[in-house]
Amino acid sequence: MDFIKKNKFTIIAITCFLVLVLILVQVKNTFFPNMGKAIYGNRLEGIEGVEISDKELSTLKDTLKKNESIRKVSAMVSGKLINIIITVNDDLGLEQAKALAGDAYKEFTNDEQKFYDFQVFIQKDNDAADFPIIGYKHHNRESFVWTKDRTVE
Repeated sequence: MDFIKKNKFTIIAITCFLVLVLILVQVKNTFFPNMGKAIYGNRLEGIEGVEISDKELSTLKDTLKKNESIRKVSAMVSGKLINIIITVNDDLGLEQAKALAGDAYKEFTNDEQKFYDFQVFIQKDNDAADFPIIGYKHHNRESFVWTKDRTVE
């Protein structure tokens, strides 16, 4: 008891400090709950065997640029999604542009096609009424799904 009387201010300060630390930990957990978890969760399990390198993306770009209808191509991988942006000539029709997505898709191996989702963004430099179009293919689906076709007025 004598010890408590002598050090009562120290004991009060330590107790207040511990309570403050506990409150700060609770506030941090409230505002930042998932700091230690991966952004994509466990969706990227198994990517080790099918990772796409920059060299493969460069080969894809070079192969697509051989088509005279294509002006520019860029491709990037974001997690489990492959984004391909294609700029086409102004005289290319909607159906021919959609066929370009299939050409790009065929450049990947079967394992890559079964693992990755594909998103193809096709645009023209001018302000065509029926462009841009976006095609998306989930890895479990057979074909691309396209944005709603717009009619030219």
